[in-house]
Amino acid sequence: MQTPPTVDAALPPEPTPRTPAAVPQRSTRRATARRASDRRATARQYKDDIDGRIIGYVKEHPQGTTGDMAKGLNADRDTIAAEVSNMVRSGELTKGPDPHTLSASE
Repeated sequence: MQTPPTVDAALPPEPTPRTPAAVPQRSTRRATARRASDRRATARQYKDDIDGRIIGYVKEHPQGTTGDMAKGLNADRDTIAAEVSNMVRSGELTKGPDPHTLSASE
């Protein structure tokens, strides 16, 4: 087998090694986590004031069920039930002696 003739005895250029990425991998992960955190913070700013809406609904309909509240407030029943439980536990709402009776604490 013959070697191909070279012009002016020039050798072919050697391949250059690839340089590593400019940003280390840990920094990339941290940047991704920071963006996700910022998105969550923004979402929390726009979160609906469900507590205020529940108190307003209870003042108008003291014997309403959580299902009624969910329909009236256009929200998920499970969300309303959890918020009502939290509000009763914290003292913002009080349960009356009759079933399905709530009142807003002043």
